[in-house]
Amino acid sequence: MRARALPKNQRQFGTDDAFSRSVEIVVTPAIFAGGGWLFDRWLNTGPWIAVALGSLAFLGKITAEWYRYTGRMGGIELEMVANRVSNSRGLDLPQEIDDRLPPGVTLDAQADQ
Repeated sequence: MRARALPKNQRQFGTDDAFSRSVEIVVTPAIFAGGGWLFDRWLNTGPWIAVALGSLAFLGKITAEWYRYTGRMGGIELEMVANRVSNSRGLDLPQEIDDRLPPGVTLDAQADQ
């Protein structure tokens, strides 16, 4: 039996959001740099205002995406912890390891053989 066909927006879930964010990362600094270029022409200052505004916009968009990503991942981690089944048998408790040798066994005796 075939699975029901999904509409296009459900098949490619999330790709439109990622594409729009990537376009924002490129277009926003370009708009700011264009505005800076207009100020540079008006003030006869060279490309410094355009470079500064474009760089500032780029760093601002990257910072915003970083905070958006860490917030979203933090929410997913909290959801995963909340859905985790608790261990009722105590297997998640640290175990004490007895690394003592049995009586009568020494490391020197094994090296002589």
